[in-house]
Amino acid sequence: MTATAVERPQVEGSRGPHFAWWCREHLTQSIDQFAGLPLDLEGWQQEIADEALTVLRDLSYLWQSVVIVLPRKNGKTTLLAAYALYRLLHDDGQPEILLAASSDKQAGRLFDACAAFIRESPDLDEQLVVRAYIGEIERADGRGKIVRLSTDPKTLHGYNPSLVICDEVAQWITPRLRRVWAALTTGGGARRRTQVFTISTAGEGHERAEGILGRLVDGNEAEGDVERRGSLTISRNHVGQTLVFNFSARTTDPKDTAAVKAANPASWVTEAYLARQAANPELTKAEFLQLHACVWAEGDKQYMPADRWASLARPLAKLKRRDLVALGFDGSVLWDATALVACRLEDRLLVPLAIWERPPDAEDWQVPRQEVNDAIAEAMRKYVVARGYFDPAFWQTDLERWHEDYGDPAVMSWPTSARSKMTAALERFRTDCQTLDEHGMPLVGHQGKATDAARVLHRHMVNAQVATSSGGMKLEKPGKRAVDRIDVAMAAILADTAACDAIAAGALKGPTKRKLRIIR
Repeated sequence: MTATAVERPQVEGSRGPHFAWWCREHLTQSIDQFAGLPLDLEGWQQEIADEALTVLRDLSYLWQSVVIVLPRKNGKTTLLAAYALYRLLHDDGQPEILLAASSDKQAGRLFDACAAFIRESPDLDEQLVVRAYIGEIERADGRGKIVRLSTDPKTLHGYNPSLVICDEVAQWITPRLRRVWAALTTGGGARRRTQVFTISTAGEGHERAEGILGRLVDGNEAEGDVERRGSLTISRNHVGQTLVFNFSARTTDPKDTAAVKAANPASWVTEAYLARQAANPELTKAEFLQLHACVWAEGDKQYMPADRWASLARPLAKLKRRDLVALGFDGSVLWDATALVACRLEDRLLVPLAIWERPPDAEDWQVPRQEVNDAIAEAMRKYVVARGYFDPAFWQTDLERWHEDYGDPAVMSWPTSARSKMTAALERFRTDCQTLDEHGMPLVGHQGKATDAARVLHRHMVNAQVATSSGGMKLEKPGKRAVDRIDVAMAAILADTAACDAIAAGALKGPTKRKLRIIR
C-alpha cells in the first residue's frame, strides 16, 4: 500500500505558532552578532516547526520522526536547543528528552546551548535546574528532564524518552553508533507522545547507501509523498510517520555560490561567506560540498564513485552452473575481510561467492580456514574456472595446496603488493567501468544490491581510496573502522583481471562478441 493510499489521521492543529511565539518571548541569544537578541524564527524555521509540531486529535504527534538535512552555520544547534527546552516545559506526561550526537563533545555543545538560553532568561532560570556536572536539566517541579547522553550503547537502555534529539547523524557510521541509534529509536514505545528529531549535514558519498542518514532520506523519498522546491526536497511518509526536510544544492561546483546559497536557507549565510569557504585551502572540494552545500560528495581520493558503481548494476543477473568464470581471492586472518569473487568471462559479471568479515563485537575471531577451503572447492566443482588470481599474503601455505589440488591456471599467485601489476589492473578496471561496448552495455557488471554479498561488495568498492607514489597506484582503506574495509573490492578486481587475461589467452573459443542476454 502506498503512502497516498493510507487513510490519513485527523489533524487537530499545530503547536508551531506557539513555539515561535515562545522562542521570541523567552529565549535570548548569547553568541556573536546575535548576543542579546531574542530568538526570532525565520520563515523556513517556522515552516519546519509548524510541521514537526503538528498534533492529532489524541494530542500525539503526526510525525514520529523528523529529519532535517541542513548545511553548516544555519543555526541548527540553536534550533535544536530551543526545541528541546520548549518540549521540556510544554509537554505533559513527565517528558524525558535525550540529547545524542556522534561524540560526547558534540552532545555537550547541544547541552551547553540549552544551558546558555536558561542563563539568559530569569523566567527559565526559575523553572529549570541545570546540573552540568551530570549533564541534566530538570524542571523545578521535578516533572521532566533533559539528559545529555554518552555514546556508549551500554548506558542507553532503560530510558523512556518522549523526545530524542540526534545531531550529525551522517557521522553515525560505526557499529557502536549504529547500536546507539537502535537503542534510542526504540525506547519510547510506552509513550503516546514520542518523537525522534534528527539534524545533520550530508556525509561522504560512499557512506550514503549504508549509513543511517542516507537510508532515512532516500527511503523516505522512495516511500513517501515528495515535494520539490529548488534545493529543498520535502518527503512525507505517512505510513512510517516520517517527515524529511532535505536542503541540498543542485550543483557539484563549489564556485557556483548562487546554487550553494539556495541550499542555505538562513539569511545570515551569504554568498560572500560561501565564496570565502569555497576558497579555503584547508577544505577539499568534497568537504566544502558536504558541509556547506549538503551534497553527498565523493572524496578526492575515491577510487570508484558510488554513482558510477551503481550504474553497472544488473540485479537480476545470476551465475549458472558450468559457467566459464575467473576467480579472485583476497585474504586476511584476523581484522580485515576475506573474499572469493567470480567474474563470468562472457559478460564480466562480478559475483561474490563467499565473504568472511570479523563481526563488530567479536574478540577471539579468526577467518574460518576450513570454510574458505570448502568455498574454493565448491567453486571449482560448480563452475568452469578458466583462471584464478589469489593474493598470497597470509595464505601462502593454503595457496600451495590449492595449486596442487586444482592446478594452473585455476590457481595462480597474484600478489597485490606488486605495485606495477596492481597499477595496471586498477587502471584497466576503472577505465572499463566507464566504458560501453558496441551495443551500449557497460563492459563490467555486478548484481547491485540484490544479495547480502552484493551489498558488501558495493560497500567495499565505494570505500576504496587511491594512493599513488613513484611506484604506482594502490588501494587503501578510508579509515580504521570495520565499515571501512575494501577486501571484497580487491578480490573483485583480481577476478576481473584474471578474466581479462584468460580472454586474451583464448579462453573464449570462437567469436568473442558479447551475447546480449544481460538481464537488468
